[in-house]
Amino acid sequence: MKISNVLAVACTLAFAVLLFSVSAPDVFAASHHVSAPASWFGDISSHIPHFAATVAAMRADLDKLTQRAAAKIEELKDDMSPEAARAIAKEHADILAEAETLRGEIKTKEDEEAAAIRNAPATATQTPEAIAATRAADILDMGTRAGMETAAIQEAIRTNVGIDAFRAQAFDHMASRTAQTSPSRVVTDEAETRRNARIEALAYRLGAPLPAAGPSGAARGYMSDGLVAIAAEAVGYRGFPRNAREVEDILTRAAHTTSDFPAILEGSINRTLEARYALAQPTYRRIARQRNFRDFRPHTSLKTGDFPMLKQVLEDGEIKYGTLTEGKETLQVLSYARAIAVSRQLMINDDLGAIQDMLSSYGSTVALFEEITFYSSALNAKLADGQTVFHASHNNLAGAGAAIDVTTVSNGRAAMAKQKSLDDNPLLSNSPSIILTGPDTITAAEMLVASITPATAQTVNIFSGRLTPIDTAQIAGNPWYLFPNPEAGSNYRWGYLEGYEAPRVRIENPFGRQGMAMSVEHDFGCGAVDYRFGWKNPGA
Repeated sequence: MKISNVLAVACTLAFAVLLFSVSAPDVFAASHHVSAPASWFGDISSHIPHFAATVAAMRADLDKLTQRAAAKIEELKDDMSPEAARAIAKEHADILAEAETLRGEIKTKEDEEAAAIRNAPATATQTPEAIAATRAADILDMGTRAGMETAAIQEAIRTNVGIDAFRAQAFDHMASRTAQTSPSRVVTDEAETRRNARIEALAYRLGAPLPAAGPSGAARGYMSDGLVAIAAEAVGYRGFPRNAREVEDILTRAAHTTSDFPAILEGSINRTLEARYALAQPTYRRIARQRNFRDFRPHTSLKTGDFPMLKQVLEDGEIKYGTLTEGKETLQVLSYARAIAVSRQLMINDDLGAIQDMLSSYGSTVALFEEITFYSSALNAKLADGQTVFHASHNNLAGAGAAIDVTTVSNGRAAMAKQKSLDDNPLLSNSPSIILTGPDTITAAEMLVASITPATAQTVNIFSGRLTPIDTAQIAGNPWYLFPNPEAGSNYRWGYLEGYEAPRVRIENPFGRQGMAMSVEHDFGCGAVDYRFGWKNPGA
């Protein structure tokens, strides 16, 4: 936490309040060449009732708020916990917000008074010499408070810089001076460092892949500790528990107090799950593009047409305008979750192996869930035109099923190349690079693309190196598909909720039940957005 930065901001804000504390009548007089002697205020008071008292009281309140903000910052200490520091920072921000609101009210009041002064009858005037002297005194006062160089202050006086303009210069100088003279100092919280090391060590014990360099130095000292040791340290237990009752008491206290134990357990399980999830490679990602979602509302995926075809510019130099054709499909991210119970017996036994066994399949299970969701809801979903992705009207469906061979694949490749854009223009390139099948036909696909030295020119394998065979258990029977590289074009989109790019675990202690509850939550969405970038054959 950068406490010194907070102090720097507070100092800058305090100075800003100090600069703006110049009384409204003085500023108005200096910038509008109107005198403001004591007798003048006596005359104008009949036009502006309670002006001096009201503004003075508001400024007094503003000074008090500024003092409160400075005092609140002084409460920050280097050895303070992050939670306490954040609480003080929030209170400080609330005070600053209240001060900013009051400052706006003072400005509004001063504007009202200035308008009243302009409309009031003039009873006195000030000589140009007196006006210049007042402006010089105000500039000197503000520049000195801001720590500006004497030469800069004198230059502002000589060049007749206005009070408001010089106030802005003084504030900028103060801000830059504070940034230069107050270097940031990062305060490392010992408890947070220890907690992070505990999370790293427990994650490795639960099955997270070890890096090539091994655990960090801080985590090595905790690699042999189990749940009971972590819970005992979290509640400050000294010694070793002698029986199951003491073990359960330690675990209960650690789970139901403000100790670090729940955060360590949840953090290590999340780290393990993320690592295992990252290793899974579902096939749908090979044919679909990723696009994350900002929120849970339906998102529109626009399909823009071609840039208008170029036309010759005639002698008159006129350039003809074209239009962009648009289409749209709607996608939405949804929230999914499932909970399981971690039994009291497992916790007391300190059985990390059992928890590791539960987590070992979580990453692949979530990836399998995505795979099932994609192929069941997106592969041949209905588009905005009311037809499914693969339909005869889209020219991407074979008229009759056929086995995988050179002829049928060639027909599919030709059909993809003949697809048209929204503006009915031919696509520049739409060549298949993936042949997708189910388990029943993957061997035929692999035989098609196998690189075998031909005996004659007629037996050359033209698809060797051109197509990559991929299979998934979500395709039943003999259907097979051709798809281009998704970077070149794709019929599908998939994504996460922004900020939640992996499944996450939440640990809870349900009331009335022994043990703990562990829920896995995941935000995921997928859908079809086009039909041009693929071809389907129902299979033999």
